[in-house]
Amino acid sequence: MQQITKQIPSVYDVQLMLKRMALDPLYNVDIDKRQVKLPLPGEKQLDTVTLVFVEHQPEAYVYIDAPENREPEALDKIERVFRFHQPLEQGAGHFQETELEPLFQRFHGAPLTCDFDLYGCLIKTIIHQQLNMAFAYTLSTRFVQTYGTYKDGVWFYPGPATVAAIHPDELRSLQFSRRKAEYVVDISTSIAQGTLDIDALQKKTDEEVIRELTQHRGIGPWTAECFLLFGLGRENLMPAADIGVQNGLKKLLGLEAKPSKADITEWCGRWSPYNSYASIYLWLHVEIPDKGEDTRAEK
Repeated sequence: MQQITKQIPSVYDVQLMLKRMALDPLYNVDIDKRQVKLPLPGEKQLDTVTLVFVEHQPEAYVYIDAPENREPEALDKIERVFRFHQPLEQGAGHFQETELEPLFQRFHGAPLTCDFDLYGCLIKTIIHQQLNMAFAYTLSTRFVQTYGTYKDGVWFYPGPATVAAIHPDELRSLQFSRRKAEYVVDISTSIAQGTLDIDALQKKTDEEVIRELTQHRGIGPWTAECFLLFGLGRENLMPAADIGVQNGLKKLLGLEAKPSKADITEWCGRWSPYNSYASIYLWLHVEIPDKGEDTRAEK
């Protein structure tokens, strides 16, 4: 293994990043040790990468243990997932004197991070459609632990060819709905056969990605938008139909009812070009109770 030291922006809130990442039971995250282990899949072998975040005020660093023969690949993946380059200060300044300013004060420096794998992100998002958070993670965890690979404390999602070979009835035994089981197998088949080039989506515009993904059965605008956010790390996405976003706005603004998709879409014009950060901070507002707040409140 090769250890690499990389300086990261001091504004980058590692603790909040780890808390959000730890919501997924499949991720190897140790908040107390400020450590994350990433899967590094490959055609010939599966490797893992360990990151430990440290602070030596006023600087912040991450120590990276990566396979020596795959160091460039590991560094590219780390930058894609953690996005140390993102404009956190500019985003916070953009939201001053807006209705979202309290969130950008409370969660200052919370970054937008991506899922570890593009294909895994798309499959997880399909699995999580229209489910509450607890059962959504239960279902995606069952899926990966049934068909994926476990190595050195890290879970690897199964590849598209593996999932394409699954009969939807097998997924039904994991408590998938019939349609969702078919969607997961169908999109995996499209990727395995080359009908959908998921890596090529990285070079396309948001509109092009949404248009291409929604041509596939089982992928609607919400799924495509979440893939843009957590797969590709796009910075101006607001999934206006998302219940978490709606609940976050209802709570923040003291509304009697959740705002409509049309209302949120109108507000997005004022929040552009940093709508993705607004989305993240609204989710955090729901996930992390204020001091003294009843944690049994609606999520």
